[in-house]
Formats: sequence, C-alpha cells, structure tokens
Amino acid sequence: MKIKYPISLKQILLFSFLIILVLGVSTALVSTLVHADDRIKAEENNLALNGRTAQTVQSAFKNIQSNSYMLFEAFAAVKGTSQKKELSEAFFRSNQDILFVFSPETQLLLNPAVSESEDRIKAFLDSAEPAAFIADTSPNKKTLYCNASDVFNFPAVVFIYKYGPANSVKNGAVGLNAGSLAELMATGSNNTTILVDGAARILINPDYGAAQTVRKDVLSLIQELAGNPAETNSQRIVDGVFTAVHQIKDDLFVITTISEKSVYAVINRTTYRIILVSLAVLFIAIILIRIFSNSITNPIKELVDASAKIERGEFELDIQPRTQDEIGLLTASFVQMGKGLSEREKLMVSFSKFTNKTIAQKAASGELSLGGENRTATIFFSDIRSFTAMSEKMQPHEVVEFLNAYMTRMVDCVNKTGGVVDKYIGDAIMAVWGAPESSGSPAADALHAVTAALMMRDSLARFNSERTAKGLAPVRIGCGINSGPVVAGQIGSEERMEYTVIGDAVNLASRTEALNKPFATDILITENTYSLIKEKIIAAEMPGVHVKGKTEAIKMFAVINLCGRDGAKSIADVRKLIGTVAPDLSKVHTDDEEKKYNIQA
Repeated sequence: MKIKYPISLKQILLFSFLIILVLGVSTALVSTLVHADDRIKAEENNLALNGRTAQTVQSAFKNIQSNSYMLFEAFAAVKGTSQKKELSEAFFRSNQDILFVFSPETQLLLNPAVSESEDRIKAFLDSAEPAAFIADTSPNKKTLYCNASDVFNFPAVVFIYKYGPANSVKNGAVGLNAGSLAELMATGSNNTTILVDGAARILINPDYGAAQTVRKDVLSLIQELAGNPAETNSQRIVDGVFTAVHQIKDDLFVITTISEKSVYAVINRTTYRIILVSLAVLFIAIILIRIFSNSITNPIKELVDASAKIERGEFELDIQPRTQDEIGLLTASFVQMGKGLSEREKLMVSFSKFTNKTIAQKAASGELSLGGENRTATIFFSDIRSFTAMSEKMQPHEVVEFLNAYMTRMVDCVNKTGGVVDKYIGDAIMAVWGAPESSGSPAADALHAVTAALMMRDSLARFNSERTAKGLAPVRIGCGINSGPVVAGQIGSEERMEYTVIGDAVNLASRTEALNKPFATDILITENTYSLIKEKIIAAEMPGVHVKGKTEAIKMFAVINLCGRDGAKSIADVRKLIGTVAPDLSKVHTDDEEKKYNIQA
C-alpha cells in the first residue's frame, strides 16, 4: 500500500512551521521595536545636527559681516593709498575664507588667492540681481545671498548687505569660500545638510556647487516655518526622508535630511542576516528531522514489511530492535508475535494432520464448542475389499506404509472437492460434505461427494497400475454415499473432542457402502442423493434394499459417470474397469444378523 502522507514529511512540515513561526515572530518583533527605536534616534540626531550646523553657519556669517563692516569703516577713515593697501592685506590674511569685498569705500578688493577670477567676479556683481540690489539704497531691504559656486568652481556664497545710518545707507558685498562650511555640513554620516534662502534656492551644498532649488515639498515646509516667526525649527518625514529645517537670520534655512533607507539600513541588514540564518537553521533542522524521522520510519517500514510477510504466512522474521524506545519495544514484541504465530501455524499443521484443516481452524478460533447443529449433509464411506486377508500377509510397517499411500490419494480427492474427512476406521474412510461448511446447497454438496468418489476410482486405477508393476495385487474398494439430515458438532468432553456427524443418514451411508460387494459395484448412492443430482450423473438403478430399522425399501443407484465426462457409459463398463462380474442376485443369501439387509429380486 502506498503511503500518502509519510511521517517524515509530517515531521518536517510541523517543525518547519514551528521554526518559521518562532523565527518569524521574533524577527518581526525585533525589527518593529528596533525600527521604532532607530526612528526616534534618527529624528533626534537629525534635528540636533541641523541645529548645530545652523548655529555654526549663523556665527560664520555674522563674523564675516562684522569683519567686513570694520574694513569698510577703516577705509572711510584713512586717506592714504598705502594705508588702505596695508588694511586690505591684513584683512585677507586674517580672513582667508573671504574671497573679495566690495563697497563704495573699498571698491572691489580681491583675496590674492582668487586674483585670476576678477573678471568673473565683476561680471557677477554686474549681473541683474546683484547690480539691482547694490544700486538700491533703501533701508528696508534685507541681505541678499547668492550662490557663486559657478564663479569660483568651488562652494562659494556672496552676500550683499546694507550698512550705515538710515539717511545714508550703503551696500557692501562679500564673497565667502564656503568649502569649510560645506565640509561641516557633510560630517553627518548619512545626513545631508544644505543652506537655502527664503526662495528655496540652494546656497551651500556639500555634494554640488551649482545653484539649485529644493523639492516643492521642502519648499512648503520652509514657507510654513517662515510664516511662523515664533518657530525656528521643524522636522517631518517627506517622501521617505527625515527632513529637519532650522531658520536663521535673514530668512536663511539650514536643511538636514537623512533617508529612511539609511536610517533602517542596519536593522534591514540585520533582519536580512537573521532571515539567512533562519533559513540555514531551517535547512539544518530539516536534515536533522529527516535523520530523526528515519530512525522512526525505517523501523516502522520494517514492521510494515514484516506484517506483509506474516500475511503471506512467513512468520520467521529477521528484524531486530534498533533502539531502546517504544519503537524498539514494538519491534521486539512483533518478533515475539511472529514466533508465536509460527508456533501456532506449526501446531495447526500438525493438528490438521489429525483432523480436517477447516475444523482445525475453527477449533483454534473457538468457533467450535460442545454441542451440535442440524444440517443437511452428504455422507461418504469407503472400504477396502478383503483388507483383513491382505494385511495378514504383510508386516506391520508394510501395512502402515500401504495405508498411508492409499489414504493420501483418497483423502486428496476429498479435499479437492471441499469435503471433510470425519474419521479413519481402520482401512475405511468417512467423509462429509455440507458440514461444518456447505458448498452452497445440498445438491452441490452431493455432486461434490460423487465427484470425489469418481476421482477415487481414477486415482485407484493409477495406484493399482503402480502395484501391479511391482508384482502386487490390485486393490478394490467400495464407496457408499447418502444425503440427509444430520447433527454435526464437537462430540466428546472438554478435554477430548471430535468433530463428527451422527444420525440415520450416517448409518444408511455406512450400510450403503457394504452393498457394493454383492452388487459387484464400487460406488453406490441412495435414492436421497440421486434425487438431488440425477440430471448431472449417469447411474444404474439397483434392486431395492430393506434396511434394518426401515419399513420401506431404499432404492440404490450404481454411479457410472458424470454427464458429459469421458469414461464409462454403462454399469458393464464400470464392472470391467474395476474387475468384477455381474452377480446373480437371485442366488444371493443374506444374513440378517450379520449383514443387516435383504435383497429383493
């Protein structure tokens, strides 16, 4: 039988499910908790970095404005050209990050490091927005900040601011090398910090120097912050990016960002590793479970094979317990069971030699008990003619050998037709069809009994051929068959019982067998049997017989053959075959005391 769901598969699926469940839940909990913790830390670090950078930028711009303003005032106070030159050189030595300054007093002063950029600087100052801002002397204008990275090809910022009294406002421009600030903004690991103005134009970007504008969603955040003077910083997640904004002087905004992907990169890598480790654990677990399950399923398979052997009648098992657990105990018990069944089978075989196998099986199963049952059966008796005289000429062991050889052939005919050998009475055989089991109907049982007798006739002919070839005398037998009601059952005591059938039908069958000698026949059946199977056999009617205890004459029929079967077709053919001569029945004298029958002419 094919196994649909092997134990090993069930174990693998069960343990795999448990491992996946435990590891999955653990991974999910750890991932969720760490994600939440990482998010809080990321927001705090991003906001703190944004605030520190904003303070640094604001201080740097304030110092530059203050220093440049002091230069402008000094230039206004001195008249000599040499003094102004000394002031300029001293100023750029002290403020190396300042690229140039411009004011009405100083005009354009360049840091010697960027002297080759003078034309580009002038072109920048003459461009529309810076030029318009410089020309406007109204006191209400705030400081103008411009990204000048394209002028110097490195991060640079130019801011133009107003100074002086309200009635005499002047505009000063300062160019700042923003490289140091850009490096400062880039020191936040995965954080990115930029400086933008109120129009969201980028002034300082550590990644690139060209002027660009921030995303619209960030611009919206800037506008919200600019519209709320009481609030200087804010933070939110925009399109998967933690974005912190800090407003400093002159509507400048320091924006610090870090992507969620970067924030969760570590936990995501850890989760990925946990998944890989979990898969490795699962794979190892499957191998171990497979090995473990084999330690269970292999002995069970052996037990299944052993049970199949037992079903086939092979009780000697060659399996041994492999383990000291329940499977090992079951295997040992199975082996002992096989030994017990083997002993039982041997006993059954031995028992069957002394009685019919069917009866032996029923007796072993407890289906037979003291008492009996009424059945309609066909009873058979056979006897060897002149056996007493024959045995007197033989040694005891020769008598036994002869009977065993003869009985083996005759009993084989009984067994092949479904009959049961009731008992051996010396050289006589008593057999029954219809008890303890029937072939289906009394007629079928009767036909089987007659068939067995005809098989005995043929088997005896072959047996005699072997005997005559050895120079031994042939054997002749007589068979009597009768059908009728009997009582069948185990007869005897609790210690010693014998299955048999009793009743008038049995007695009549025995007396019928004895009539073969005066009738010179080998198979006689009564009218009871003949009426059941007369359409299936060829038979010759014999004279009626008055049997002791019976008032009416019992008709007897000599069996010639089965209908349609090759062989004898008349009683003469039968007598020729068995070596007898037709008797003169009118000269037969009966001895009522000895023979118990009278023959009517």
